[in-house]
Amino acid sequence: MKHPRSPVLRFFAMKTAHQVERFLVAVLDMWGGRDKIFTPDVIMRSACLRISDQNSIVGWMKAFGEVRVESESPDGTAQLVSMTHLGLLHAAELRERARSKANRDVHLHNVLVRFAYNHSPAGASAKLQLFAADDGWWFAGTEVTWDEVFAAVDFLEHEGLLVVERIAGDERIQPTHLGSKFALSKGTLRMFMSTQQPHSSNVTNHYTDSIVVHGSAPGSNLATGGGNTQTVNHGVDTEALASLITQLREVVPTLELSQADAEDLTEEIDTLAGEGAEPGRARRTLRRVRRIMVPAATTVLAEQAVQAAIAGGTTLLGG
Repeated sequence: MKHPRSPVLRFFAMKTAHQVERFLVAVLDMWGGRDKIFTPDVIMRSACLRISDQNSIVGWMKAFGEVRVESESPDGTAQLVSMTHLGLLHAAELRERARSKANRDVHLHNVLVRFAYNHSPAGASAKLQLFAADDGWWFAGTEVTWDEVFAAVDFLEHEGLLVVERIAGDERIQPTHLGSKFALSKGTLRMFMSTQQPHSSNVTNHYTDSIVVHGSAPGSNLATGGGNTQTVNHGVDTEALASLITQLREVVPTLELSQADAEDLTEEIDTLAGEGAEPGRARRTLRRVRRIMVPAATTVLAEQAVQAAIAGGTTLLGG
């Protein structure tokens, strides 16, 4: 019998989490935010999910408080379910993420190189059309498009990560040496590329009405907006929030994350760091962090670290 935190069970946990995203978005597509009792199999078919996975998907959502089981068969199979407010909120958050072109591009940049690596025989290339059957074809519960895929392939070719053979109806891709190095890494493409060339730890990006600083800025006095109005955090204790962010970032290396989940988690923690003045938004972001971290904690120490960090965040932010 396998240990409950084995890599095999970790794989199925990640797979179920991504299936749940497709289920939630399908619910939103079919009924919007209306409170409705329905049979899960209707949504399973709409989301192109296998009926055999229905119990694990509904069970996952029930455990996270995203669905109510209204009726079930003697063997425990859910026959009628309804969405909770938390489930509909999660679905709406997925829809918002999926509408971002930047998010979709980043997702494809991460998954296409690894798809090419995993599907290219030695000395040969991978058939790009097969990507439509890959889990990477789905982002935040929605399908990507071929136009997006082709644009991402062009970008990765330009960055020296893919070699592309363009034959009408039979495009093929193969990772370069640099692409193979990235595919074997556990990080995101952004993290990987940052290690490939010297870079400054203090970078300032200037926009029309604001200054965004990445990295440390000792002694800086930053003001934003045309009237140089300083934004002050009154919502959550600044030092406590900074401590929480540090704690969450220290947990990340202990987790077993896919490249897409690692990218999402990094972005969510960065978002949380800037939401101290908006406790309500911060609580929603912390819930998204929790959804990624909990199934990725595959060791006792990692699980304890995640529980401690989430508990601390819940105490700080409430809810």
